[in-house]
Amino acid sequence: MPLKCSYFLNLLLAASCISPALAAEDFRVRYNVAGTLGGDIFAPQNVSGWIGAVAYTYIDGRKLTGDDGRNLSLTTPAGTVPLPAPAPTALYPAYAVNQVALRTSGHANVAALALGYITEELYGGGQIIVGALLPIAQSASDVLVITASPTLNWPHPAQPNDATKAVVQSGFDSAYQSDLATQAAAESGHITGIGDMELAAGWMLQEGPWKFRAGAALVLPTGRYSATSRPNIGFGNYYTLRPEFQATYLPSAKIALSGKLILGFNTRNNDKQLKSGDWFGLEAAAGYMTPLGPVGLHGVHVRQYQDDENNLMFGSSRLLLNGLGVFFTTKLPVIDTIVTLQYMVTTSSRNARHSNFSQLRIVQQF
Repeated sequence: MPLKCSYFLNLLLAASCISPALAAEDFRVRYNVAGTLGGDIFAPQNVSGWIGAVAYTYIDGRKLTGDDGRNLSLTTPAGTVPLPAPAPTALYPAYAVNQVALRTSGHANVAALALGYITEELYGGGQIIVGALLPIAQSASDVLVITASPTLNWPHPAQPNDATKAVVQSGFDSAYQSDLATQAAAESGHITGIGDMELAAGWMLQEGPWKFRAGAALVLPTGRYSATSRPNIGFGNYYTLRPEFQATYLPSAKIALSGKLILGFNTRNNDKQLKSGDWFGLEAAAGYMTPLGPVGLHGVHVRQYQDDENNLMFGSSRLLLNGLGVFFTTKLPVIDTIVTLQYMVTTSSRNARHSNFSQLRIVQQF
């Protein structure tokens, strides 16, 4: 069955999946880590004109991972606890640094709307495609802090007495846990709004059983963002340039293999002078054409190869994410619309949002 419009998805529906926010650059990249390859790898590249597309993604956030791939943790600083006057500062108890584990969960519903144009004229043997995409998202997040309060260390073994030390320790425990709970609550909540817009252009060429596509997208900071108030829909007040290259091989009419390279170059976030490190991504897909349409497997690998700059809370925070999923594409014959269903599971991650993704994509030529 011909899928004459669905190749359009590879360029324009690579929008970033929006998710609940937390510090730094939100442990995500401006790319659709749910995967952009599907049954469209079978599509011929001989259509032209206007094409519209919609992608709906449900994101089931499982956890936020740190450098070790486990639940993210941070270190709270050491300090001292002042005592009521006239106690001298020499008697103030001290506490050491403490490791705090963060358990996060959440979900998001993201609708990405895209409009593009494919030229009829050939340039260097291939067609030009230009377009724009705007995501609209609704997300909810919950952050829970899990840790024991540090034990106070008293400089004098006999002063104050044990009863007073116990009262001070109890008060410190309550204040410490309350402060952490307040910070976690500030990172939790619901938000709805428009995300970061993408402008994209590309060149597509078909030569026998091979298809090639080279293009780039510029992501603009149009989504609502605040460096001091979260959660956010937008990633931040910075731009991302995302070049992409894809090659697809069809050894027969029933089998298609495709691979894709993506690069991400970020500018500095002007609101907090943090620069998220540049990254690269790899996608692969293998499909088989059934009487109803293509089915297949696809995978995603995203790796940040530069440290974050000026990330005061989490340091280098290099993101790594691997995902594996399945897809099915078919055509609705009456309205000549292409529909793709896919499911992607995050298999491993570091400094990233560990989530599962369900996505519905619809493409229509005008």
